[in-house]
Amino acid sequence: MDSPETPLLIFGARSFAEEIADLASEVPGLSVAGFVENFDPDRPQTLHGLPVHWIDDVAALAATHKAVCGLGTTLRAPLIARARDLGFEFIPIIHPTARVSPSAVIGAGSIVSAGSIIAAYTALGAHVVVNRGALIGHHVQIADYTSIGPGANIGGGCQIGTGVFVGIGATLIDHRKIGPVTVIGGGAVVTKDLPARVLAVGVPAKVVKENIEGK
Repeated sequence: MDSPETPLLIFGARSFAEEIADLASEVPGLSVAGFVENFDPDRPQTLHGLPVHWIDDVAALAATHKAVCGLGTTLRAPLIARARDLGFEFIPIIHPTARVSPSAVIGAGSIVSAGSIIAAYTALGAHVVVNRGALIGHHVQIADYTSIGPGANIGGGCQIGTGVFVGIGATLIDHRKIGPVTVIGGGAVVTKDLPARVLAVGVPAKVVKENIEGK
């Protein structure tokens, strides 16, 4: 007899949440059961035929449903904290076409999208998003709430801080260190370490703005 599928709630109800729901629908053992909205109490009641719950109404589902965050912003910690306070357990979502080394560690609530590669001895913190086709090298450390854009290429030994946003197609050469809440623009090539809370763009990447609040 087949094992029952685990019902999954997507915290978020915008376009990125739809993407995460589509991804999770192809993960064996999971069944997307709906979305959770915390922004607009007058939200639509359904999305793609699935219920959209208001966050104040979902505590009773924590005993039977698992959770993942479907916010595209790296500023997703408050919603995740609220869900945890309601009793929800966050689980990693790894698409079947991703290749994750057996020696890699994937934190709670992290998402590894289609076609991505996580190489040997790499560790993703909690609630990290690795978007489609991203390549994460060996011995990389990625802290909580960071987002790696589609097609990004992270060289071996890099250390990426909390809440970093790496844009689509960006490249980090080996052993770069990126400070927390930094944003790396799409297509940038990072050849030097970057401090916290800066926006870096270009080839090679240069800091063009400081004291940012993330993305």
